[in-house]
Amino acid sequence: MLNKKKKKKEPYDRIRPILEYLTFADSYTKRIREILKNNNLWITNDDVSYGPHTLLKLAYLKYYFDIALEIAKNYFENYVFIDTFAGSGLVSIKDTEYVSLGSSLLALIFKSRSGTSFSKIIGVEIEENKFSLLYRRLNLIKKELNLATDIKLIKGDINKKIDDIANEINQGDYGILFVDPEGIEISLGNLSKILSRSKSIDVILNQSEGVYRLLGKAQNGDSVSLKSLEQYLPTLSNVQDLEKARNKLFTQFGKPIEATAEIRDVNNSLKYELVLRVRPTKSGASWVEGMVEFANNITTRYNGKIVLNILDQIHGKGGRIDDFFKP
Repeated sequence: MLNKKKKKKEPYDRIRPILEYLTFADSYTKRIREILKNNNLWITNDDVSYGPHTLLKLAYLKYYFDIALEIAKNYFENYVFIDTFAGSGLVSIKDTEYVSLGSSLLALIFKSRSGTSFSKIIGVEIEENKFSLLYRRLNLIKKELNLATDIKLIKGDINKKIDDIANEINQGDYGILFVDPEGIEISLGNLSKILSRSKSIDVILNQSEGVYRLLGKAQNGDSVSLKSLEQYLPTLSNVQDLEKARNKLFTQFGKPIEATAEIRDVNNSLKYELVLRVRPTKSGASWVEGMVEFANNITTRYNGKIVLNILDQIHGKGGRIDDFFKP
């Protein structure tokens, strides 16, 4: 009997279970939701509210978690997630009743296909109310699920807390550094201090489309915009091209992987892009193909409107698969 070739997952089949997980619609995350609700730690007015496109960012993160930890378990004993803009742990989806896991809470509860999870979560948050919510939510879930994860939360401005983060990382750790600012609140050059602590920290950067608008102003002679950009991206003072400046800075971040994902909102307008750098990896590694394909699907097949349609179907509010993707 001939072996049947494994059917390749379609874009819808690949994204739907991730969206179910993120929005508390699968059995595991439903339990997380009930724990939070029962302890009065469900969504509040202090939590951020973003459009449905933000779930594509979180889906990218979760997809990479599974790849990265499955590989890391063969070489490392400790796995660290570093969240430079950690928020409160939950995200409200704008103009809907949907709620999503935030990045730090996602990292805390995440288990790869073989059951590998992060050993340590390092989160930085500057706002008092968000920090308080994050602290209570993460520690509650850790207790209720009997997790062994070490949680280190740091309150303050990320640019002033780089040393605090670096001191939490050991030379033999594997890490994922997630840089997710609203705009240009961070000086990317400072990240080298964190990366110097271990040779095995991957970087995922969320670069806002607003950075390009600032660049346009700077190129038209706006000195204030240029100064802001140079603080965000120090190499820009020598290279008057955003892509070249970023790539020059990123040589210290690691090897470029062509898995950049463009995130688009309900109007299909570009909001930001996710850029991945890894340290180190072998050229042609099999996992790269899967990550590149997933990032390409995010760029070309999904946007905020499609995500919202899928959420409506997941949560029983109608919609058909045919409505989501045009042939």
